[in-house]
Amino acid sequence: MGHKRKPALVSDVKVESPGLNLTYPKVSGLKHKSAESGINRYIKKEVHQMLKKEEYGKNENKKFTGGYTVKLNKRGTLSIIIEIYSFVKGEERGKTIRKAINVSLKDARVYHIDDLFSRKVKKIKFIARLNDLIKAQIGFKGINHDKVFDTVAVEQAYYLTENSLVIYFEPDLFTPADYGFLELEIAFSDIEDIINSKGPIGRLLRDKEDNESNETADE
Repeated sequence: MGHKRKPALVSDVKVESPGLNLTYPKVSGLKHKSAESGINRYIKKEVHQMLKKEEYGKNENKKFTGGYTVKLNKRGTLSIIIEIYSFVKGEERGKTIRKAINVSLKDARVYHIDDLFSRKVKKIKFIARLNDLIKAQIGFKGINHDKVFDTVAVEQAYYLTENSLVIYFEPDLFTPADYGFLELEIAFSDIEDIINSKGPIGRLLRDKEDNESNETADE
């Protein structure tokens, strides 16, 4: 049985200034302090980029609020969603932007979607599998979409939970703006044969197998 890495301690960093009320995460308690500082630098940089993209500070009538949700903090992987909502007084609706952060707690490596899948599997193959699973979900759930879903992107936004890969798309990309973010949950069991056994999903599956083995032994 492999060593199980301890989860990170995640605390709030609150930022309050004219037109801005934001909370973003800070990690601590990691064995590798270089990874800890690297993750925190990356999170802070991404938050600044999000605010810059929405032109924070350029319009005094534009207000910003934001927060985060920890989706996974286990087996050496941290998966977090940061959302920032901006609005201008008098406008009909505001705008929410989202950034998914998926990083290694060992070395602060940022996991892109292709890092989840086996190097022996061609990119076109795992993308095709994801496309088929997503199209099936869209059809099964009867999701009202303005544009026909074509394919996931090479740099597709996603986050991880203990049991699934969640692909998401920006509002107004395939669905009406008031629908919000379109999220499609893909169970690990549906992609287990093509995952990277040494990657984030591979570690989670090994952890699950270890737990099941322990439960069987205790019976």
